[in-house]
Amino acid sequence: MPSQRGGVPRIAVGVGSSAATHAAVRMAAREAALRGYELRLVYGLHRVPEELPDGASFPAAETLLDHATAAARAVAPQLTISTVIHEGTQTAALLRESRFAELLVLDADGLDTSAGWSLDIPAMRLASRADCTVLLARDEGRDEWPVLVGVDPSTGGERALEFAFDAAALRDSDLVVVRVGPDDKADPDGVVAAQLAETVEPWQEKYPDVRVRREVRYGEPAPVLIDLSRDAGLLVVGACGQRPRSAPLAPVAQAVLRHASCATAIVRRIPPGDHAVR
Repeated sequence: MPSQRGGVPRIAVGVGSSAATHAAVRMAAREAALRGYELRLVYGLHRVPEELPDGASFPAAETLLDHATAAARAVAPQLTISTVIHEGTQTAALLRESRFAELLVLDADGLDTSAGWSLDIPAMRLASRADCTVLLARDEGRDEWPVLVGVDPSTGGERALEFAFDAAALRDSDLVVVRVGPDDKADPDGVVAAQLAETVEPWQEKYPDVRVRREVRYGEPAPVLIDLSRDAGLLVVGACGQRPRSAPLAPVAQAVLRHASCATAIVRRIPPGDHAVR
Protein backbone atom coordinates (compact mmCIF):
# COMPACT_ATOMS: atom_id res chain seq x y z
CA MET A 1 0.00 0.00 0.00
CA PRO A 2 1.69 3.27 -1.08
CA SER A 3 1.91 6.14 1.38
CA GLN A 4 0.08 9.39 0.74
CA ARG A 5 3.29 11.06 1.91
CA GLY A 6 5.52 9.31 -0.62
CA GLY A 7 7.47 6.06 -0.43
CA VAL A 8 6.74 3.10 1.83
CA PRO A 9 4.17 3.85 4.59
CA ARG A 10 5.54 3.76 8.10
CA ILE A 11 4.53 3.82 11.74
CA ALA A 12 6.79 5.78 14.09
CA VAL A 13 7.21 5.19 17.82
CA GLY A 14 9.47 6.72 20.44
CA VAL A 15 12.01 4.53 22.24
CA GLY A 16 13.05 4.74 25.91
CA SER A 17 13.63 2.60 28.95
CA SER A 18 10.25 2.78 30.71
CA ALA A 19 7.62 0.03 30.80
CA ALA A 20 5.15 2.38 29.07
CA THR A 21 7.60 2.93 26.21
CA HIS A 22 8.13 -0.83 25.84
CA ALA A 23 4.34 -1.28 25.60
CA ALA A 24 4.17 1.41 22.92
CA VAL A 25 6.87 -0.33 20.87
CA ARG A 26 4.97 -3.63 21.05
CA MET A 27 1.72 -1.96 20.01
CA ALA A 28 3.44 -0.14 17.16
CA ALA A 29 4.91 -3.45 15.98
CA ARG A 30 1.48 -5.07 15.97
CA GLU A 31 -0.02 -2.14 14.07
CA ALA A 32 2.79 -2.19 11.51
CA ALA A 33 2.40 -5.95 11.03
CA LEU A 34 -1.37 -5.63 10.53
CA ARG A 35 -0.94 -2.96 7.88
CA GLY A 36 2.24 -4.20 6.22
CA TYR A 37 4.00 -0.92 7.10
CA GLU A 38 7.59 -0.19 8.02
CA LEU A 39 8.23 0.36 11.73
CA ARG A 40 10.35 3.40 12.57
CA LEU A 41 12.00 3.44 16.02
CA VAL A 42 12.80 7.00 17.10
CA TYR A 43 15.09 8.35 19.81
CA GLY A 44 15.55 12.00 20.77
CA LEU A 45 19.06 12.61 22.12
CA HIS A 46 18.94 15.70 24.29
CA ARG A 47 22.18 17.12 25.63
CA VAL A 48 20.74 18.33 28.96
CA PRO A 49 21.26 15.38 31.37
CA GLU A 50 18.29 16.07 33.64
CA GLU A 51 16.01 15.90 30.60
CA LEU A 52 17.49 12.62 29.39
CA PRO A 53 17.01 9.93 32.05
CA ASP A 54 18.31 7.25 29.68
CA GLY A 55 21.75 8.83 29.37
CA ALA A 56 23.05 11.54 27.06
CA SER A 57 25.15 9.44 24.73
CA PHE A 58 24.84 7.83 21.32
CA PRO A 59 25.95 4.40 22.63
CA ALA A 60 23.17 4.45 25.24
CA ALA A 61 20.66 5.48 22.58
CA GLU A 62 21.85 2.77 20.21
CA THR A 63 21.53 0.16 22.97
CA LEU A 64 17.94 1.20 23.65
CA LEU A 65 17.15 1.06 19.93
CA ASP A 66 18.66 -2.44 19.74
CA HIS A 67 16.48 -3.57 22.65
CA ALA A 68 13.41 -2.01 21.05
CA THR A 69 14.18 -3.72 17.74
CA ALA A 70 14.39 -7.08 19.50
CA ALA A 71 11.08 -6.42 21.29
CA ALA A 72 9.39 -5.48 18.01
CA ARG A 73 10.71 -8.58 16.25
CA ALA A 74 9.41 -10.74 19.11
CA VAL A 75 5.95 -9.43 18.19
CA ALA A 76 6.36 -9.60 14.40
CA PRO A 77 9.58 -11.28 13.15
CA GLN A 78 9.16 -10.25 9.52
CA LEU A 79 8.77 -6.52 10.14
CA THR A 80 10.79 -4.02 8.18
CA ILE A 81 12.37 -1.86 10.89
CA SER A 82 14.41 1.32 10.67
CA THR A 83 15.92 3.35 13.50
CA VAL A 84 16.87 7.00 13.85
CA ILE A 85 18.50 9.20 16.49
CA HIS A 86 17.59 12.89 16.33
CA GLU A 87 19.42 15.50 18.38
CA GLY A 88 16.87 17.25 20.58
CA THR A 89 14.01 16.26 22.83
CA GLN A 90 11.96 13.13 22.25
CA THR A 91 8.88 15.28 21.58
CA ALA A 92 10.71 17.26 18.90
CA ALA A 93 12.03 14.05 17.36
CA LEU A 94 8.57 12.50 17.15
CA LEU A 95 7.02 15.67 15.73
CA ARG A 96 9.69 15.63 13.03
CA GLU A 97 8.99 11.97 12.24
CA SER A 98 5.23 12.60 12.11
CA ARG A 99 5.79 14.52 8.88
CA PHE A 100 6.65 11.23 7.16
CA ALA A 101 4.51 8.73 9.08
CA GLU A 102 0.97 7.48 8.61
CA LEU A 103 0.63 6.80 12.34
CA LEU A 104 2.55 7.94 15.42
CA VAL A 105 2.37 5.64 18.47
CA LEU A 106 2.81 7.29 21.87
CA ASP A 107 3.39 5.92 25.35
CA ALA A 108 1.38 7.00 28.40
CA ASP A 109 4.33 8.35 30.40
CA GLY A 110 3.48 11.71 31.97
CA LEU A 111 -0.29 11.39 31.54
CA ASP A 112 -1.08 11.89 35.23
CA THR A 113 -4.89 11.82 35.33
CA SER A 114 -4.93 13.83 38.56
CA ALA A 115 -2.97 16.70 37.05
CA GLY A 116 -4.55 19.78 35.56
CA TRP A 117 -5.21 20.17 31.86
CA SER A 118 -2.09 21.10 29.95
CA LEU A 119 -1.07 20.86 26.32
CA ASP A 120 2.55 20.98 27.53
CA ILE A 121 2.38 17.29 28.52
CA PRO A 122 4.33 15.46 25.78
CA ALA A 123 1.47 13.19 24.71
CA MET A 124 -0.91 16.16 24.55
CA ARG A 125 1.59 18.25 22.63
CA LEU A 126 2.19 15.46 20.14
CA ALA A 127 -1.52 14.75 19.68
CA SER A 128 -2.21 18.44 19.07
CA ARG A 129 0.72 19.17 16.74
CA ALA A 130 1.59 15.95 14.91
CA ASP A 131 1.17 15.83 11.15
CA CYS A 132 -0.47 12.40 11.31
CA THR A 133 -2.91 10.41 13.43
CA VAL A 134 -1.58 9.48 16.87
CA LEU A 135 -2.24 6.31 18.85
CA LEU A 136 -1.74 6.22 22.60
CA ALA A 137 -0.69 2.75 23.78
CA ARG A 138 -2.61 1.72 26.86
CA ASP A 139 -3.75 -1.55 28.52
CA GLU A 140 -2.28 -4.29 26.33
CA GLY A 141 -4.14 -7.53 25.70
CA ARG A 142 -7.27 -6.02 24.20
CA ASP A 143 -6.47 -6.52 20.52
CA GLU A 144 -9.60 -8.61 19.92
CA TRP A 145 -11.93 -6.34 21.89
CA PRO A 146 -14.33 -4.07 19.96
CA VAL A 147 -13.21 -0.87 18.31
CA LEU A 148 -15.21 2.09 19.63
CA VAL A 149 -15.57 5.32 17.68
CA GLY A 150 -17.29 8.54 18.59
CA VAL A 151 -18.68 10.41 15.60
CA ASP A 152 -20.19 13.85 15.07
CA PRO A 153 -21.31 15.74 11.94
CA SER A 154 -17.86 17.26 11.38
CA THR A 155 -15.37 16.30 8.71
CA GLY A 156 -13.11 15.12 11.52
CA GLY A 157 -15.83 12.74 12.65
CA GLU A 158 -15.99 11.25 9.18
CA ARG A 159 -12.23 10.76 9.16
CA ALA A 160 -12.40 9.09 12.57
CA LEU A 161 -15.09 6.74 11.26
CA GLU A 162 -12.90 5.78 8.30
CA PHE A 163 -9.97 5.00 10.62
CA ALA A 164 -12.20 2.97 12.94
CA PHE A 165 -13.68 0.83 10.15
CA ASP A 166 -10.20 0.14 8.84
CA ALA A 167 -8.94 -0.77 12.33
CA ALA A 168 -11.87 -3.12 12.96
CA ALA A 169 -11.35 -4.80 9.58
CA LEU A 170 -7.64 -5.32 10.25
CA ARG A 171 -8.34 -6.77 13.70
CA ASP A 172 -11.41 -8.77 12.64
CA SER A 173 -13.17 -7.20 15.61
CA ASP A 174 -16.59 -5.68 16.18
CA LEU A 175 -17.10 -1.96 15.69
CA VAL A 176 -19.26 0.16 17.98
CA VAL A 177 -20.21 3.51 16.46
CA VAL A 178 -21.49 6.04 19.00
CA ARG A 179 -23.19 9.38 18.45
CA VAL A 180 -23.75 11.40 21.61
CA GLY A 181 -26.71 13.78 21.67
CA PRO A 182 -27.27 16.51 24.25
CA ASP A 183 -30.72 15.39 25.45
CA ASP A 184 -33.09 12.56 24.50
CA LYS A 185 -36.07 14.87 25.10
CA ALA A 186 -34.77 17.13 22.33
CA ASP A 187 -34.84 14.22 19.87
CA PRO A 188 -38.28 12.60 20.27
CA ASP A 189 -38.43 11.49 16.62
CA GLY A 190 -35.08 9.69 16.63
CA VAL A 191 -33.46 12.10 14.19
CA VAL A 192 -30.00 11.52 15.69
CA ALA A 193 -30.30 7.75 15.19
CA ALA A 194 -31.39 8.27 11.59
CA GLN A 195 -28.47 10.61 10.94
CA LEU A 196 -26.08 8.09 12.47
CA ALA A 197 -27.40 5.29 10.26
CA GLU A 198 -27.00 7.51 7.19
CA THR A 199 -23.43 8.37 8.20
CA VAL A 200 -22.43 4.75 8.77
CA GLU A 201 -24.10 3.22 5.70
CA PRO A 202 -21.48 4.08 3.03
CA TRP A 203 -18.67 2.80 5.24
CA GLN A 204 -20.56 -0.39 5.97
CA GLU A 205 -20.89 -0.91 2.22
CA LYS A 206 -17.13 -0.41 1.82
CA TYR A 207 -16.37 -2.78 4.72
CA PRO A 208 -19.16 -5.39 4.47
CA ASP A 209 -17.39 -7.90 6.71
CA VAL A 210 -17.11 -5.55 9.69
CA ARG A 211 -19.71 -6.28 12.37
CA VAL A 212 -21.18 -2.91 13.31
CA ARG A 213 -23.33 -1.83 16.21
CA ARG A 214 -24.73 1.70 16.22
CA GLU A 215 -25.55 3.39 19.50
CA VAL A 216 -27.05 6.78 20.34
CA ARG A 217 -26.23 8.04 23.82
CA TYR A 218 -27.14 11.29 25.53
CA GLY A 219 -25.06 13.54 27.72
CA GLU A 220 -21.56 14.99 27.47
CA PRO A 221 -19.51 13.17 24.81
CA ALA A 222 -16.27 12.80 26.79
CA PRO A 223 -17.70 11.07 29.89
CA VAL A 224 -19.87 8.81 27.72
CA LEU A 225 -16.93 7.68 25.59
CA ILE A 226 -14.63 7.27 28.59
CA ASP A 227 -17.24 5.06 30.27
CA LEU A 228 -17.71 2.94 27.14
CA SER A 229 -13.94 2.58 26.69
CA ARG A 230 -13.84 0.15 29.63
CA ASP A 231 -15.24 -2.51 27.27
CA ALA A 232 -13.25 -1.56 24.16
CA GLY A 233 -9.86 -2.44 22.74
CA LEU A 234 -9.43 0.83 20.87
CA LEU A 235 -11.21 4.18 21.14
CA VAL A 236 -11.14 6.45 18.08
CA VAL A 237 -12.05 10.16 18.02
CA GLY A 238 -11.33 13.10 15.76
CA ALA A 239 -8.68 15.58 16.87
CA CYS A 240 -10.59 18.80 16.35
CA GLY A 241 -14.29 17.97 16.70
CA GLN A 242 -16.81 20.42 15.28
CA ARG A 243 -14.71 23.53 16.01
CA PRO A 244 -11.35 22.89 14.33
CA ARG A 245 -10.17 26.48 14.74
CA SER A 246 -11.01 26.80 18.44
CA ALA A 247 -8.12 24.75 19.84
CA PRO A 248 -5.22 22.59 18.62
CA LEU A 249 -6.91 19.60 20.28
CA ALA A 250 -10.63 19.43 20.97
CA PRO A 251 -11.77 19.06 24.61
CA VAL A 252 -13.23 15.61 23.91
CA ALA A 253 -9.93 14.44 22.39
CA GLN A 254 -8.01 15.82 25.37
CA ALA A 255 -10.33 14.10 27.85
CA VAL A 256 -10.27 10.65 26.24
CA LEU A 257 -6.52 10.82 25.68
CA ARG A 258 -6.08 11.32 29.41
CA HIS A 259 -8.86 9.18 30.89
CA ALA A 260 -9.88 6.38 28.49
CA SER A 261 -9.34 2.81 29.67
CA CYS A 262 -8.06 1.47 26.34
CA ALA A 263 -5.69 2.44 23.55
CA THR A 264 -6.80 5.74 22.03
CA ALA A 265 -6.44 7.03 18.47
CA ILE A 266 -6.66 10.77 17.86
CA VAL A 267 -7.36 11.08 14.14
CA ARG A 268 -6.02 14.13 12.41
CA ARG A 269 -7.26 15.23 9.02
CA ILE A 270 -4.00 16.19 7.37
CA PRO A 271 -4.12 16.73 3.58
CA PRO A 272 -1.55 14.63 1.69
CA GLY A 273 1.64 16.66 1.42
CA ASP A 274 4.76 16.60 -0.64
CA HIS A 275 6.84 15.06 2.14
CA ALA A 276 9.47 12.60 1.00
CA VAL A 277 10.37 9.67 3.21
CA ARG A 278 13.92 9.92 4.47
